[in-house]
Amino acid sequence: MTTKKIHPADVADLALIPACKKLIATILKNNKPQTTEHDSLAAARIEAARLNATANNSRKALVYAITAEGRAILVPALYGRTPADAGSEAAKADDKARDAAKAAKPAKKAKAAKKAKPEGKSKVEIVIAMLLRKKPVTRADIAEAVAWPSINIKAICTRKGMKLKQAADGTLSASAPK
Repeated sequence: MTTKKIHPADVADLALIPACKKLIATILKNNKPQTTEHDSLAAARIEAARLNATANNSRKALVYAITAEGRAILVPALYGRTPADAGSEAAKADDKARDAAKAAKPAKKAKAAKKAKPEGKSKVEIVIAMLLRKKPVTRADIAEAVAWPSINIKAICTRKGMKLKQAADGTLSASAPK
């Protein structure tokens, strides 16, 4: 087993963490930082686990120790932990948040896949069917039906040998595939 050599600057930073009186747990939610201040590392880790559990993205909460001079030092996840700490409240909260995040991700993917594929059709087949029906359709209607945030309808039509028509009101239709 190989061990990673720690950089001397990191060793110096890690030595400063016990002297820090202020610790911050922070996470980026909806492109805005959410930060809470704590007096102990254990409290900051518990808050970080809570932030992880409430986040709906793949970002992870971080804990920073703030020195007396105001410098922030990232506290590694395993800092100060031993195998005996595995049963601590903070470690249990971290494990619980991690398990909840893993369990939530597949459910979201399955739900999106169900919505995107009605009647067992592929997304491209759905786009083609919508363009070929008599009633004109908008780009927003197509994007909603296939659950794609961005879609190149022109490329799909070209690939399938269809001629895309756009009306003055912005609605789309297409000729039958060749």
